[in-house]
Amino acid sequence: MRLVLYIDGGSRGNPGPAGAGVVLTDEAGKRVHEAGYFLGKQTNNAAEYYGLLRGLERAAKCKPERLSIYADSELLVRQITGEYRVKSPSLAKLYEQAQILLVRMGRWSIQHVRREGNAHADRLANMAMDERRDVVVFDVDAGGASAKAAPPTVAAQPAVDEIALADECDETPESPPSGARLARITPTAPPRADDCPCGGWCPKPLTVDAALPTGMCVYAAHALLPTILALRSTVDGEFSKMPAMTVRCTRMGCRATFVVSPAESSNGKTTG
Repeated sequence: MRLVLYIDGGSRGNPGPAGAGVVLTDEAGKRVHEAGYFLGKQTNNAAEYYGLLRGLERAAKCKPERLSIYADSELLVRQITGEYRVKSPSLAKLYEQAQILLVRMGRWSIQHVRREGNAHADRLANMAMDERRDVVVFDVDAGGASAKAAPPTVAAQPAVDEIALADECDETPESPPSGARLARITPTAPPRADDCPCGGWCPKPLTVDAALPTGMCVYAAHALLPTILALRSTVDGEFSKMPAMTVRCTRMGCRATFVVSPAESSNGKTTG
């Protein structure tokens, strides 16, 4: 199944009462899920990320072969693709959660759209803010019936700076056996040699097992570790299906960009 996901988020006050809108359809436009989620007090950017997280969580239940994501937040799109660095500590936590959810998808893409092209998700976000509660307009698993979540969800939705990275791997070992799942790191844009504390680490592709290579820049490691750990924590049978993920160094001014993907063994087959 191929799915299309439109997401939006907004805040009245920035920070202030916030909501996220999610519109999920199949590739023919048939509705799967339409909902607005009340987020309590959040910033605009945090609300955009919550829209992505809620949309990915709902899409994952359908186990799509491919997911096409559209958002009118240029910041979110460019951060997810690795073009922009995530500077805010609170957004970094949401970014890490999104990376974990994305790495468990099949093939996916994300694209920026103009606000007018995302009007339905915007209306749903505003509906949630108006009613101060989650509002599920349509869900195929509920027989398509409209529904409203009974209590407001403010108490269950912590402030951005209190959010911990969700543990998505409860059913898998924390440390897979050495060599079972290797991550391939491929540099796609070099760091600024005059600014890199390691003089331009990672000049060529390398494979990472349970240990990080000597000489790795701590800023590059900070950026790469969430994706590497998400790859290594996949359940049996999923590792080889993981898509390549773009990661950008977190050091201010560094332009280093990497692609992290499942590594291939000597016989050409993905390990794990």
